[in-house]
Amino acid sequence: MRFPMRTSRGGFLPDTYDVAHDLCFVVHDILAQLLKSGEEGGFFRTTITFNDEADRVSFEQAEDIFDWLEETQRLNDRTSILTTTVFPAILSDMLHCIYEALESSRKAKLNVTYMLVRKPIQESLFLLETIVVNPNDFAAKLAVDPLKLRGEKAGGLDAHTRRIQQVLEKLGEEGRFSAEYIAQLRYNKSEEDGFDGICNLAMHLFTEHRAIRTTPLNINFIFSGWDEKCTQWAYLYSRLPYLLIYTHCVVEHLCERIAPTHPTYLNDMQRRIAALAVLWREQMEPAYVAEPIDKLVSYNRDWLIGHCLSAGYPAPSESDFVKMAFTGAFPREGKMKVLLRNLRYRLRAALNRRSARRVRQ
Repeated sequence: MRFPMRTSRGGFLPDTYDVAHDLCFVVHDILAQLLKSGEEGGFFRTTITFNDEADRVSFEQAEDIFDWLEETQRLNDRTSILTTTVFPAILSDMLHCIYEALESSRKAKLNVTYMLVRKPIQESLFLLETIVVNPNDFAAKLAVDPLKLRGEKAGGLDAHTRRIQQVLEKLGEEGRFSAEYIAQLRYNKSEEDGFDGICNLAMHLFTEHRAIRTTPLNINFIFSGWDEKCTQWAYLYSRLPYLLIYTHCVVEHLCERIAPTHPTYLNDMQRRIAALAVLWREQMEPAYVAEPIDKLVSYNRDWLIGHCLSAGYPAPSESDFVKMAFTGAFPREGKMKVLLRNLRYRLRAALNRRSARRVRQ
């Protein structure tokens, strides 16, 4: 079956990766819209409440706001200011990298893709996970010694796995993702099924780690022909969607603390991601199938069936998955109802922008 793809037109990307490419872009677009709505609605702002007039005067006279926050023991205010400032900035930077990585992939520039992928999945996502696990500890480290927020300072693979397990527990997503597999994909240079090794090969002309040591008469990635590019595409699109779906869960959890997403909109976006995940698995090459990915897809399929039934619609078929992936439509849901729902999203966003303008004035 051919799918109505939006993002993979042009370039050199083989058709077999259309669904995975679109899944990655759909997650990117949802997160980009979340960021845009938050900025337009003024949600990434923090209000400090003064105890009395003397408190306000001392704040206005302070040379450094963070010194004042520490001296007055307003550590919760410090955490709030730093998280609402850092979160959108980190997310924006992540999305720039992911967008350019996907566009480079479409143009068969796989070395650029893997260079760009490394930062968001290793460093940026690590920072967001740190905020999820302990926002006060994140703020304290950022204020005193930011180098302690580097992922490579967090310990080995076991430490990364423990941190990610804590994140999954806070998100309530232990049934959907594997902490061990997420850590392996992001940080295990010695594991063939992992991004760290291939990203390092893409970044450096020569590598000496035993697992990715440059072979004689070779320069990393420079001599990649079409067969090598196909292998690089196959790995990228069999694994990156897994990490991006996890990233979406982390970002939504953090947004819930700052500006909760309307449940109707959240469910609509989750339907699209889950439906695309089911279609993605159907197109995956057998050699790249992995148990954690099957677990994720099975969870999404079961969630979609239960979600549709509880909303009064039949269980989705394959053709329903295709329609749902790009419109959010329930099985047998009328086009007008879908259009009205999307119109409500736009109206709600416009009202948020208008409300934010009034507050700034």
